[in-house]
Amino acid sequence: MRIYKVTSDFKKYDVCGINIKRCRKAFNLKHLYDWDVYFSLDGTSQAINWWPRVMERLYGGKRKLGDYIDDLRGGTIILENAAIEKLKPVMGNIEILPLKCDFGDYWAINVMDVRECIDYKKSEFTLLSDDLIEGRPRIMYFSKYWFIKEQIEGFNVFKIIDEPKSAVFVSDIFVESVKKHRVTGFVFELVWDSQGVAELSPSRFC
Repeated sequence: MRIYKVTSDFKKYDVCGINIKRCRKAFNLKHLYDWDVYFSLDGTSQAINWWPRVMERLYGGKRKLGDYIDDLRGGTIILENAAIEKLKPVMGNIEILPLKCDFGDYWAINVMDVRECIDYKKSEFTLLSDDLIEGRPRIMYFSKYWFIKEQIEGFNVFKIIDEPKSAVFVSDIFVESVKKHRVTGFVFELVWDSQGVAELSPSRFC
């Protein structure tokens, strides 16, 4: 089993961002702070209070659009509708949330499988503080992930309880489905190999 972190092909494809001014105008959000407008997808359900963010292309059309678009903030998968239908069978527990995009039919994917699956003794990380959260270390960032295989088997798209708002992880089954259906825009960083045979580094992509 291999686990990858989802990133984007920034060199070839456009990225997108939330247009805060247009969001405020469209939905009368004068009472909200800017950070309340940004995505905060932490694995909990967003459907009841969700409103469609107004998105914009950050390169202004100078680069082509992929089926997957990165929003530069991490933790959110933004997919074109046809790509969602192709990948849905391997995506597990997700919410598909509407967006307002004048450049295509794109939706935000809220990954709701948040796993407590890290072997802290074998992983490498920098602590935010020495305090514990429910017995777990408070981690600023990981330099090496080591997953507990039994806790992620059968989960092809998931987050970890230590980084619920940032990284999205996928299995080799998801990667193969992306390749099979020729879904564009994805880059996958290999972060863990259960056999320990792959040389892992931030520059290793598939």
